Amino acid sequence: MVYKYCENKNFEDLASGKVIAHKSGYPNFPVRLAQEIFSRCLHYLDNPGSICIYDPCCGGGYLLAVLGFLNYEKIDTIIASDINEEAVQLAAENLSLLTKNGLNQRIQQLKHYLSLHNKSSHKEALDSAANLLSILTNSAHEIGYKVFQTNILSDCPFDTQTFKADIIFTDVPYGNLVKWQHKNEDNINLLEQLLPVAKDGAIVAVCSDKSQKFQSDYFQRLEKQVIGKRLFQIFKAVQTK
Repeated sequence: MVYKYCENKNFEDLASGKVIAHKSGYPNFPVRLAQEIFSRCLHYLDNPGSICIYDPCCGGGYLLAVLGFLNYEKIDTIIASDINEEAVQLAAENLSLLTKNGLNQRIQQLKHYLSLHNKSSHKEALDSAANLLSILTNSAHEIGYKVFQTNILSDCPFDTQTFKADIIFTDVPYGNLVKWQHKNEDNINLLEQLLPVAKDGAIVAVCSDKSQKFQSDYFQRLEKQVIGKRLFQIFKAVQTK
């Protein structure tokens, strides 16, 4: 893949399990690739200011937390959801790090671990946390966030939710395709499910298994690329129901 926007930088401060919490069973997303795809989404937006970004399959929230720290001045609000209650709890914990209060609580936790175990990994995590805190301290605003539990493919996944996203970015589950089937076994009805929370002209980035297909008359595909065993596609909302 040719990277147009994100240089090959040192992203150690954002390593999973360092400051951003990680639990077994929740996949991580490559930091540089996440930033590259987000930047491409920004390029396609008609009005790329005060961004609201949403991930409907957020897992532990790692992808959104990373994008929040890397694009703190561009993002106004982060919305996350998942079908799994434990995932929602972990995502809320990780997205709280994008606030001064949440990150300071994590720093106190890391200091406690360091005093108990005196491990170099805790010292390194504290150094990274200090670097991340400087991003928040130097910003004129604080990113708002919301996390909720829902099955994005249910009949009414957003009955109690009121928000509109500029960018929707998700790495969809691919271990069990049955839950994602619609109309035929190859087509996943994710895009149309997202229409209620997509702004006019919203950009949707989907990473998936190469066998999964996403089709909708309401979205125009702008990009499609295979990276290793994964496929990423970028769509633009072109009409509403």
